[in-house]
Amino acid sequence: MISFISDWGYKSYYVGIAKSVIYSISPNSKVVDITHDISPFDIQEAAHVIERVFDDLPKPSVLLCVVDPGVGSERQAIIANIDGKYCVAPDNGVLTRLIELKGVKSAYAIENPKYMYKYPPSSTFHGRDIFAPAAAYIDIGVEPSEFGKIVGDLKTIEIEEISVEEGKIESTVAYIDGFGNIETTIPLKALQMAGLSGNYILVNGKRAILTNNYSEGKHELILAHIDSSNYIEISSNAGRACEILGLKKRDKIVIEKLQ
Repeated sequence: MISFISDWGYKSYYVGIAKSVIYSISPNSKVVDITHDISPFDIQEAAHVIERVFDDLPKPSVLLCVVDPGVGSERQAIIANIDGKYCVAPDNGVLTRLIELKGVKSAYAIENPKYMYKYPPSSTFHGRDIFAPAAAYIDIGVEPSEFGKIVGDLKTIEIEEISVEEGKIESTVAYIDGFGNIETTIPLKALQMAGLSGNYILVNGKRAILTNNYSEGKHELILAHIDSSNYIEISSNAGRACEILGLKKRDKIVIEKLQ
């Protein structure tokens, strides 16, 4: 199975062509579109989404991610074995969270023209000519070592860490979903470490209720709960939490005790 993530959207033909290339090589592959709505060129957002979905992907399988603002440059195209799953992606930091949390068993450059759709590849469409065919060939059993040389340390990007002190947690907005819910990288244990207990907290100065799901606290404006990836999510049953709090991606979030 190939799980596909990109920032291409559906207005253009890129997703369809990349999938057509996959099927031309491996007609029996199953391609699952995780999302093609990563914000354009946003490597950090892609890294966040990859972390959130990775553990739910079957083992073995292939994760194909094409968020590649450096297409045509000297950045490498790679195949990385992470936790028994193969990640086909540009070496530009999209795998940062996986590298930090799980490590990399092995990684190889995609260099062999035999496994490219066109050679020399287009300087602007490596998704079609390099990444999609590599994912297809991996999915049918070609060994990563057939594609090119071993790659040592993979590139990572700086992702701001959370700050935890007594009565206070500082972090940033990691992602805003289609409902306006705010995803963070704050684990439940951070609330415990900060001594944030009881029913209510402050989120950027506004009162919020700690709940187990979206339906609790029906008369409360801001909800804070553990999401499906075991991080704190900020939501609202009265609208879009991001708009109520006036927050956008990477803005600071401050969670404090309600005095």
